[in-house]
Amino acid sequence: MQEAYALHEGAFGTAIVLEARANLVSHAHSETQLALWLGGARATARVGSSVVPYGENVALGVNAYEAHDMVKLDDSGPCLFIVFMIKKEWLDELGVAKERSFRFPSPHVPISPAMRRSCWRVLDLIISAGPERSEIDDEVERLLEAAIAASTAGGEAAPGVSVGVTLDHRLRSAIAHMRQNVSDKTSIDEIAAKVGLSRARLFALFRDQLNTTPQVFWSGVRVEEAMRRVSEGSELTDVALDLGFSAPGNFSRFFKEHTGISPSIFKRATRAPSPVTVTGIPREQG
Repeated sequence: MQEAYALHEGAFGTAIVLEARANLVSHAHSETQLALWLGGARATARVGSSVVPYGENVALGVNAYEAHDMVKLDDSGPCLFIVFMIKKEWLDELGVAKERSFRFPSPHVPISPAMRRSCWRVLDLIISAGPERSEIDDEVERLLEAAIAASTAGGEAAPGVSVGVTLDHRLRSAIAHMRQNVSDKTSIDEIAAKVGLSRARLFALFRDQLNTTPQVFWSGVRVEEAMRRVSEGSELTDVALDLGFSAPGNFSRFFKEHTGISPSIFKRATRAPSPVTVTGIPREQG
């Protein structure tokens, strides 16, 4: 079976059908994420100190800015997922309509039989050519609302990053420096010095305000830029060399470790002019 990667852009955000053949390193998004395992090799995800075993009855719910990974548990083949990247604006509107806050209190999301059927219905709609976008959006919204309600009913609030936090100005400067110099070979020590911080203080700011490390965020910045360039049609070899990789193979491996998909498959599949972020910080804040 070959790699599969399908996208659907809707009012809620982005739905991704992903066939993952390798582990994903720890990464984060500015969107809320719901990931459901559809079959294949077994896998787990870690969010903070919580470990979520993907399965027929358990999905992963990750709030904005929460770092998470994916680890395959066996070598029986790829893992098949459907992943929803949920926009903050959509969640806010849903919260106003329902008069409640929509946030996963726990990364463990129980899946009821009705939710499972809805998941497969969404998958069928995405991979078929016929349905209107609104038909997919309506089914996705029902699934997402049910998932958040299921998590809220059975979970306890987990510690994490406050979505509304105002970032320290030195942290914002460090992020801006990373993005402005994404093609340069630079070290975390050099980034810290540029913004007037010690290495230890920079690590503390990333830990306390973004629940991640400078290295994880720096890798995310590079992946985010790679996604942008690939989606715009740039040649993969050019992107690899521009981002400082010594060989296209190294770039491809790095890209896949963070996204679960090779850059060549991503290039063929993506239709959105601006892919979802992987660093957890919208570009306008950098």
